[in-house]
Amino acid sequence: MRKLVALLLAVVLCYAPARSQTRTITGKVTDETGSPIPNVSVLIKGSNTGTTTAFDGTYSLNVPPSAKALVFSAVGQVPQEVTIGNRTLVNVSLKSSDKELQEVVVVGYGTQKRKDVTGSIITVKGAAVAEKPVQSFEAALGGRAAGVQISVPNGVLNNPPVFRIRGTNSISLSSYPLVVVDGIPVYTGDFSSSSSGGNTLASINPADIETIDIAKDAAAASIYGSRAANGVVFITTKKGKTGKARVNYNGWVGWTKTQRLPELLNAQQYTDLKNEGLKNANSYNDDPNDNKADTYFALTNGPDGKPIDTKWYDYVYRTGISHNHTINVSGANDNTNYYFSAGYSDQQGVIKRNDFKRQNLLFNIDQKVTKWFSVGGKINYSNEKNLAAASSGSLPGEAFATGGLGRVVLVLPPNVSPYNNDGSFNAASGSIGAMNNKIAGGFSYYNPALSLAYNRTNTEMNHVTANAYGQLKPFSWLTYKSIFS
Repeated sequence: MRKLVALLLAVVLCYAPARSQTRTITGKVTDETGSPIPNVSVLIKGSNTGTTTAFDGTYSLNVPPSAKALVFSAVGQVPQEVTIGNRTLVNVSLKSSDKELQEVVVVGYGTQKRKDVTGSIITVKGAAVAEKPVQSFEAALGGRAAGVQISVPNGVLNNPPVFRIRGTNSISLSSYPLVVVDGIPVYTGDFSSSSSGGNTLASINPADIETIDIAKDAAAASIYGSRAANGVVFITTKKGKTGKARVNYNGWVGWTKTQRLPELLNAQQYTDLKNEGLKNANSYNDDPNDNKADTYFALTNGPDGKPIDTKWYDYVYRTGISHNHTINVSGANDNTNYYFSAGYSDQQGVIKRNDFKRQNLLFNIDQKVTKWFSVGGKINYSNEKNLAAASSGSLPGEAFATGGLGRVVLVLPPNVSPYNNDGSFNAASGSIGAMNNKIAGGFSYYNPALSLAYNRTNTEMNHVTANAYGQLKPFSWLTYKSIFS
């Protein structure tokens, strides 16, 4: 028994010093401005042991006694090696790396280093658009690319923005640039006309985009001929990163509401001013004994017995709640590279019954068969539903046109209600009913509540894009690639 106790004591005493020599190092990684940097790789120098920083830039890592230094690295940052000594707290500030001349940009014939490109090409990283609450990627490019003009016509969901490169414009033809996704030109429609409903580029989930390269001159876009007269936008979707399979989730939740709406007259103020105008024009008449037609504006009591005072904003505008979710699985090794993602977006506009929903799937795969031959493919499916009332924005410019729902609330009389006292819609010959107002011809404005309830213009689009390729590289200086799409 004594021998057993002595043996256990010896084991404990031997383990304790070894255990005490292993320590935990914590810290925070920031950029030059002091902002935390997430997903920074923190490795023990000379080993594969490491961790990554959290969303707030913090990390925690157990290091053995033999560890001398930590190596911090991240995309877009200069790697930094830090000697740890006996410290348990190591904070690091990383500097941005200036490698623009070494960056690879997409051109018509493949890719080139930026320093070798003579044309005018600008690159926007996919991360810059992934977190924007937009329906399509181009709406998030505003202010991010010199010479590129993005104008969102209104707050209606999935209305295609005005996309101009170096001010190119046309009276009768589309001024939209050519869009090329993973080497395949895609149809964008003629968004210069008012007959286009929805936006075909909404089929591309912004969270699946790796880079956006915009070719702005003839030299950069010459391969596509006349189709590139307005410029070319090259979209490269994401692929797997070398290493084990990774599962990533990206999502956001937000709300949208109108700001600085003008303050309108109430019912009493409205009738007073209208009647004063009639009197000034010698058109006012409220004498029941007069043979002339009555002409005046009057209050109308609602079902509660109180005068109607309609706040038309409440019947048309709302606070839109939106959420977007994307989950992807990716990975790569020496021979195979794969990326699969699924996304769902449900967004509400500031005008009631203006909704946008998208469900999409993307699968990218590349397989190296031999040292000189590889194959690959891609398939993308997207279902988009654009829900809207007529005159509420299912067509470009419609919602905020002179008679659109977005503006009609500014001119509707507050002394009439969208509903009669029995609950039915207040309407007369296609316009809103006059109620107690005595005016010739009634009002020329329609009832927005009735339009929102029954006058629907819904669009549903299904997009399937697929391609497959085979690539031969018999020599280091020669590559032949054939794509079928």
